[in-house]
Amino acid sequence: MTKSDAAIGKKPRQNLTQKVVESIRRQISDGDIKPGDKLPTEQQLTAEFGVSRTVIREAISGLKADGLLVSRQGAGVFALEPKIKDETLAFLTENPKTIASVIEALELRAAVEIGAAELAAQRCSPGQEADIYACFNAFKKKVEAGEVSEQEDFAFHVAIAEATNNRRFVDFLTLLGRNTIPRSELRQKANLQPEPEIEQSILTEHRELLDAIAARDPIGAGDTMRKHLKNGAERYRALARLVQLS
Repeated sequence: MTKSDAAIGKKPRQNLTQKVVESIRRQISDGDIKPGDKLPTEQQLTAEFGVSRTVIREAISGLKADGLLVSRQGAGVFALEPKIKDETLAFLTENPKTIASVIEALELRAAVEIGAAELAAQRCSPGQEADIYACFNAFKKKVEAGEVSEQEDFAFHVAIAEATNNRRFVDFLTLLGRNTIPRSELRQKANLQPEPEIEQSILTEHRELLDAIAARDPIGAGDTMRKHLKNGAERYRALARLVQLS
């Protein structure tokens, strides 16, 4: 940051560009901007985000490079169907069992971890609750920094297993290992890239799990774990459909 920027409290332009990129990307991911929708004009986006036209142009350019937007001469900028990277798609097309194994692992985890969450809400000690909080905060820190977070994700689930005070739940997760976190397995095998929106969704689900366990609500904890793992499976079923249609 230059002295003049610091003096007047301006954020670096790159931070503003990233803010616009993430906002538009989230709108596309959430369906607020659908494939084929025309984006507001450059002037409207400038007013909406309170940034310069240069920032808007940089953001649009980055989203075009990611395959999320396209310019049509004389018509404007339009949203495209989000696509995974070509190399990821190619790998998964050639190795269809990879996604199937991920979904199967999530189904197996659900059969065990829903019960673990329920028991953790009933049995966890103050020290174990503190461990779950610590693992949640470590995961949150990585997500907010945009860093790879699978290790912290796995540690959070192990901490819940520990809080059952039944060693078999811990042994189960340890036996399966960190690759039970789907993003970890696919990142290694298929070069799957981090997606900030998904990471934020997982963070929210972890927070709901933590709150239910802290409230000693076994039904809520079990339901939240069920939703958490079901959402993960649905994301990879959608990926499987994309591969099948490619």
